[in-house]
Amino acid sequence: MPYYEFKTKDILRNTLKTNPEYKFNINNRKVYINNQYNISGAHVDNVTMVPTGFVSLYELNIDRTSGNKIYPFITKDGGLNSIGTVTNAAYNTSFSYGDIIKGSYPLSASIVRERFGSGHGDSAASHITALKNTLNYYTYLSPHYQYASTLGDKSQQEVNLISIPSIFFDSGIKPGSVDLKFYISGTLVARAIDKNKNGELIQIDGTTFAQENGSGSVAGIVLYNEGFVLLTGSWDLTSTTYDFGDITRVGSWCDFAAGANDNQDATLTPKASFQIKFKGTNEISTLTMNAIAPKGQLNHSMNPTYKLYESASLPLTRTSSSYIDPINIPIKNTISSSFCNFSASFAKQTFISKIGIYDDERNLIAVANLATPVKKTEDRALTFKLKLDI
Repeated sequence: MPYYEFKTKDILRNTLKTNPEYKFNINNRKVYINNQYNISGAHVDNVTMVPTGFVSLYELNIDRTSGNKIYPFITKDGGLNSIGTVTNAAYNTSFSYGDIIKGSYPLSASIVRERFGSGHGDSAASHITALKNTLNYYTYLSPHYQYASTLGDKSQQEVNLISIPSIFFDSGIKPGSVDLKFYISGTLVARAIDKNKNGELIQIDGTTFAQENGSGSVAGIVLYNEGFVLLTGSWDLTSTTYDFGDITRVGSWCDFAAGANDNQDATLTPKASFQIKFKGTNEISTLTMNAIAPKGQLNHSMNPTYKLYESASLPLTRTSSSYIDPINIPIKNTISSSFCNFSASFAKQTFISKIGIYDDERNLIAVANLATPVKKTEDRALTFKLKLDI
């Protein structure tokens, strides 16, 4: 079997960048992703088996009965390997050697909203404090990122923190794609976007009342790479009070996304609804390999059908230690003729159906199967373009 080495120009590495869009709608303590409702299955009401507004990681346990779920497991042994959800203390005290430690699927994720009241302080708001260095790092984009400045002290002012898991944006949220909409009874009250692509969420639209109070003002900032939205706009967006779960008052950006997995009580007003829209950044590395079948080569086959059928009756040469095939075995002529009962002139040809990719030590690492075998003649050179997402 012949081997051919890829030349420098035969291998191309590219990165394909895509920007999938996600839209979250929040209403009455429920979150909906891309307007997707539950899809009924044969065994469960929701085939993904995760709550509405959540995405299932790897989509394991799809439409399964409660007693037929798959789960991760490991046996406790001397290797001391465990499952990530089991603490070291539980591993050492609650399990004996030979016990099977089980986990659970599916794993899921969704956006989470946390509201921190004014004067919360550093110790009481660990999630805000944890972002202090990150916020200060991005001050080169906008002074509104600064943790404490004349624009406000995030350890003391009211902060609305929305956390977006990385499964929705991959390597980062696309700048300029964040769009927040605040609705009351289906009417757009206020809208904020990062129109300058520097992370500032600027109020650009809404009711006359909301625009008089905050048109053009910065309602918060976006951490594109980390997946956080911090809203600090405290001006009034509504003239009427509403129940936002933890407080009843006129609405502001600090009340945005109330009910988005924030453990608010059932008194949350159903009149308020919210929408978060953004685009992620997904980079797909693509490896393109040009496998060349040179002219005058790859025109012989070890397939038994490559030989003329009548040659099977030729005698073998017998020695004291082996049987040897005849040296001159004719090759079957597979060249078709346009005339009936007439053979065309003999020419060697093969049909390439598979291409194997090997590493430096000639270990087979990949196989490319062609949908239709390709005819290879001696006077013909072929180039097969193999593409692999890595």
